[in-house]
Amino acid sequence: MYKDIQAALPGGSVKFAGPLGNALRLTVENRLKKVDYEKLVRSFRDHEDGDSRWRGEFWGKIVRSAIRVLQSNPDPELEKMVRDAVRGLCDCIEPDGCISTYPKEKRLQDWDAWGRKYAILGLCRYYRYVEQDPRVLETIRRMTANFIASFPGGARPGDKLRWHDGMPANSILGAVELAARLTGEPSFFAWAKRLADSGCANSMDIFAESRAGRRPADLGNGKAYEMTSCFEGLLEICRDNGDTSLLELSLNYFRDIVRYELFVTGAAGLKDCWGEFWDHGTLNQMNPPPKTALGETCITTTVLRFANHLLRMSGDSRIADVMEYSLINGIFGAMKFDGSWWNHRNLTPLTEPAYKWPAGDQIQGYGEDCCLAQGPEALGVGGQFAVMRRADGFAVNYFEAMEVNSEFGGKPFGFKITGGYPDDGEIRIEICSADPVECTLALRIPGWCEDPVVELDGRTWSPAAGRYAELRRTWNDGDVIRLSLPMPIVRVSAPDNSGRFAVRRGPVLLVQDARICEVGSPCVLTSDEPKRITHPGIRAAYEWPNGTRLCDYASAGNLFEPEDTVCVWLK
Repeated sequence: MYKDIQAALPGGSVKFAGPLGNALRLTVENRLKKVDYEKLVRSFRDHEDGDSRWRGEFWGKIVRSAIRVLQSNPDPELEKMVRDAVRGLCDCIEPDGCISTYPKEKRLQDWDAWGRKYAILGLCRYYRYVEQDPRVLETIRRMTANFIASFPGGARPGDKLRWHDGMPANSILGAVELAARLTGEPSFFAWAKRLADSGCANSMDIFAESRAGRRPADLGNGKAYEMTSCFEGLLEICRDNGDTSLLELSLNYFRDIVRYELFVTGAAGLKDCWGEFWDHGTLNQMNPPPKTALGETCITTTVLRFANHLLRMSGDSRIADVMEYSLINGIFGAMKFDGSWWNHRNLTPLTEPAYKWPAGDQIQGYGEDCCLAQGPEALGVGGQFAVMRRADGFAVNYFEAMEVNSEFGGKPFGFKITGGYPDDGEIRIEICSADPVECTLALRIPGWCEDPVVELDGRTWSPAAGRYAELRRTWNDGDVIRLSLPMPIVRVSAPDNSGRFAVRRGPVLLVQDARICEVGSPCVLTSDEPKRITHPGIRAAYEWPNGTRLCDYASAGNLFEPEDTVCVWLK
């Protein structure tokens, strides 16, 4: 067994009062509570994927999203919707244990394994975090056993369901490993191990090739979040068997994603009209091939979820740096201003005026899209990584205004963070504890901050950036930590040496938006400190003395309308 270094706090332990808190509330009210969960169940009951489509993915993706969000933003009405959806799915089980959106004559064709994967994942998350219902556990067991029995003699799902080099089907790896952990079935563990050892793609062993230095775009056929889901499965195996080489392999893959595939927006995914493939995106974001989209929300969500695994298992604050940036920019920037919709393709192109495209109806008349289903989950991941439990106390990974109510050593312990982060780097942390509690507060000092300052008990010091500042003491009610993270304006040179540049202020990407400036016009930054200005619908906008105006990428283009254009790489 491998024990995580950081662990999520129990659901409801943190109440957010900044941009993340606002996004969580909006996506609950205007998206997740508007879903027709009965329709999602019906796709399994009536086997609606007889037309070889992928309706089966939506139940699992949306239920997983809703449960993750509920952990950060409890809501009794949404929880009841989820309970009903889970019970409805359990009612769909057939005598042989199968639950599928495909009719019997078309089982294990096309996207069938893909849909069953998400159903198992949704059930597993429900059992772990909502209700340990014996019926749900038995459904997980029977459904997984039925699936495994369909592939005798060492056959892999991807050998039969060959879409995208077999990776979508083989990415059921993580779901089977979770089912094994919950049920204790030895055959499930063994089957998952064999699938992992096979390398999870038809053309190559993607794990061995990644270990050998092959870049993500060159693994399998480059299908991005399906591939990353396979690596998530490796981490679940590592948790169960303690093989730390799997963790190191996954860390290397993540570093390659950051180095070769992430855009300046914190999103990822390049190539084809949906932007669903790795394609050396860090460089090619400047000049993507024709008819190529940039930044699939499913990919950004999966990278964030994968990074969350790695942060928990490694405790490396540099991973939290990446998570914060992708959350604040790539994820907040993929959500419509009212939380009702998410985009599939974040923005195309990045070098010229463009607008954020709302996700469409992937299956005509069904009203759902993969990114619309998964975008909210990324917010839930953000809610979990913000503050995590450690053996010696707590890791504070994110600093927006929040209240934390937890315990340590059997005593209630909490703290309150105030300030305007991520747009303001002056942070105040006040301890809320009726009794003295000895523990460590590990404050993430972002790698982007050059001159951080911590103040406690009248003493100030400058901790190292890119690490945690470890504060261990006996904390008393009313103790105050002040953390200063200066946020100068930084120009980021384009990776293609074109002379274009992007603008960052702390963890926030600043861009042109048609509501406040002429998009695509030359941008002249002076050394003067810009002043904060206000504009309806924009969280953070700035104006320089020469008239240059920029705003935060999350707010830019969040109307999802063609006239609300944005430019990221400036000239």
